[in-house]
Amino acid sequence: MDDLQLVRELDDTPLKSADQLASARAQLVAGMKPRGRSRAGIIAIATIAVAATVTGVAMVLPSTTQHAPYPEAAPPTTTTPVDTAVQLLNHAAATARSKPDVVPRPDQFYYVRDGDWEAWFSVDGTRDGRVGSGKNEAPTTLPGCVGGRKKVYDKFDKPTGDFEPCTPSRAYRDDLPTTADGMLEFLQGNDKNRPVNSYGKDVQSMFAQSYLPGPQRAALFEAATQVPGLTVVQNVSSGRPGIGITWPLPAGSASWAKPNVMVFDKETYVYLGTKDEPQDAAGFVDAVGDRL
Repeated sequence: MDDLQLVRELDDTPLKSADQLASARAQLVAGMKPRGRSRAGIIAIATIAVAATVTGVAMVLPSTTQHAPYPEAAPPTTTTPVDTAVQLLNHAAATARSKPDVVPRPDQFYYVRDGDWEAWFSVDGTRDGRVGSGKNEAPTTLPGCVGGRKKVYDKFDKPTGDFEPCTPSRAYRDDLPTTADGMLEFLQGNDKNRPVNSYGKDVQSMFAQSYLPGPQRAALFEAATQVPGLTVVQNVSSGRPGIGITWPLPAGSASWAKPNVMVFDKETYVYLGTKDEPQDAAGFVDAVGDRL
């Protein structure tokens, strides 16, 4: 099963507001069930990005914990106002190519913190990771996949002694397409007529919980410019003032539903998180429990 199939099973489901997601997130952490209701999903939806490059320069992390990746990009030289989602995405693609990439070791973990939610995703998908939400939420193990098998855990996060078939879900996604057309085909899967809400959720998932090197990240932005219905949102905040991209809700959405907004820095076009939910930290660490 490809990484986005589990996300696609809820193609027409709108994203909730930040307040509504607080309780939902606690439920997610307790169950860790992918769009198809199994613990493997939390790994399957893992997919994010940080500014990187296609120039071929790479930095390999040493054995100690690093406050990487997230290299800051210099402000673009253009002074053209950003009035459309396409302009913003093209600037973000340029930023993705403007800095040396970060290459983790296979035995490391990609650490992400979003408010009181934090997670450790295995770089190569073979080691047990962990996800948790808040001081009152017990952490949940993300079982690694070794030799095509992974441990099965019960609802109390205890191994049952059973195993199930698996494919390693890597947090470092240098296996994704590096061209806009290739990335768009990856996003489309077998459905060439997917609603824009589905694309929006896919792209946000790819930003939320994994690292895309520069070529893949730039391809993602460029592919998104071909998705109709995206709009720019001026003067939006995700902990820091920024500029955002949003997409329309599907027809028949609940009355409480609000369009989700992905926020970027106004000058560097580095991803900041979603509206009202900043991404506080993201980088590679040596072990589960290490923090940035």
